[in-house]
Amino acid sequence: MFAEVKSSLDLTSVTIKVWLFIVVTAMLHLFTGYEIAGRLGLFIGFLMALALNILVFFFGQTQLIGKMQARRLEGQDGWGLNELVASYANRAGVPTPAIYLMEHETPSAFAIGHTWRKSAICVSSGLLEKFTPEELAAVIAHQVCHIRRLDTFAFGVSSTIANSFTGLAQTLDLFWPVNWFRKTHKQRPFMTLLSPLAWMVIRLSVSDKNYYQNDDLAVSLIGERSALASALWKLESYAQTGPLEIPPCTSHLFVVNPEGLKETNWFFLTHPKMESRLRRLVGYYPL
Repeated sequence: MFAEVKSSLDLTSVTIKVWLFIVVTAMLHLFTGYEIAGRLGLFIGFLMALALNILVFFFGQTQLIGKMQARRLEGQDGWGLNELVASYANRAGVPTPAIYLMEHETPSAFAIGHTWRKSAICVSSGLLEKFTPEELAAVIAHQVCHIRRLDTFAFGVSSTIANSFTGLAQTLDLFWPVNWFRKTHKQRPFMTLLSPLAWMVIRLSVSDKNYYQNDDLAVSLIGERSALASALWKLESYAQTGPLEIPPCTSHLFVVNPEGLKETNWFFLTHPKMESRLRRLVGYYPL
């Protein structure tokens, strides 16, 4: 049986955690608004909480696919992706996710979806071209397991909320009076102020445990460890040499950090070290 009892407990835990997180965020908007401007602030806080929840549940899910210019895979399927995804989804006990393809030479993949029935897996063309069938199957199984556990729900909500903070910071920095007279070396006081808040939002929903448990669940689905370990190793290597340009606060949605390690993204790193993941899978590092 596909880790049925443990998976059910994890699913309940994730769902409760996310809904509690959403309620706390909404209450924080109401409390902050009331403390700043009384009844008027309470009303504005209510509108902000409402707008944020609409953004989370109706627009957040498709934002990343749009930004990555991915297209839905329909019709001709020379890679056998439809059959592969359907096979693993059936074994995991979830509806078959939609499949999207993004044109990028760097192998990468991510999954989204607030519910099982409205989920999707997106893979890059580089993944299809550079990975063996066994490694591709391992990556697909890994994404199906994220959907099965509804990590996609928790990760997607945290990404949307964190992005709202960074987007607000960018807007406020744009209108910061000092920057009106500067063409270079513009100040970013609001980004400095709100970035830690965005990071905290993500860390409340994402931990090393999420990735470790999903690695284990994927192994139970595909039946062996070496293919997944090889896929993770290659994904990490390609990300370091040919990183993807992705929207802020979305790297945790991918199998490995697609941006590689650089000065501008260290603050939002969420994935556990590859050494730790591989040692858990096959007992040694490097491959």
